[in-house]
Amino acid sequence: MMISRRTLCAAAAAAPFATWPFAYAHAAGDGIELMQAQVQKRSDGIYLTAHWEFDLAITLIESLRRGIALYFVCEARLQKKRWYWLDKDLVETELVQRVSFSPLARNYRLSFGGLSRTFDSLDQVLPLVRIIRDWRIADASVAADADDVEVEVRMRLDASRLPKPLQVTIGGNSDWDLDSDWIPVRITKPLA
Repeated sequence: MMISRRTLCAAAAAAPFATWPFAYAHAAGDGIELMQAQVQKRSDGIYLTAHWEFDLAITLIESLRRGIALYFVCEARLQKKRWYWLDKDLVETELVQRVSFSPLARNYRLSFGGLSRTFDSLDQVLPLVRIIRDWRIADASVAADADDVEVEVRMRLDASRLPKPLQVTIGGNSDWDLDSDWIPVRITKPLA
């Protein structure tokens, strides 16, 4: 069988697009996933422990290496469910984690809650961003009525904290749309 030059050129031009639907389906599933979460009622408040799973796109890693800080926000909200009216919002809180890179010192910095720590590689920083341990999301006064309370958690990359010119240029780029939807989590009581 003889293959013409035209057929060979058409096949070479179409080759990159042959796997395009599969690559798109994989990219559409990327995001932040909640692997494990526990909301525990204690005597002094309500605490959240969560393990998130996500990967950073090459665009985000390159932006980080150019000196642009990334802000990861973990949000929690507590609502009292009411059958006769809208749900009552009790608490809405967020934990902001800032990941930055210093090109001169060649190290990464993780900052949250007024504390910061430096690391040699991004592989050392990301596990600390993905896992949140014993974060107090509500006071003891809210914990008293915790039987009727529903807790929802969310993790996202907050692009609104970036410099304004950068916000304009990244508009529509799906690499910056890391977000998990609001996920309900059951409140557990500590073991006696």
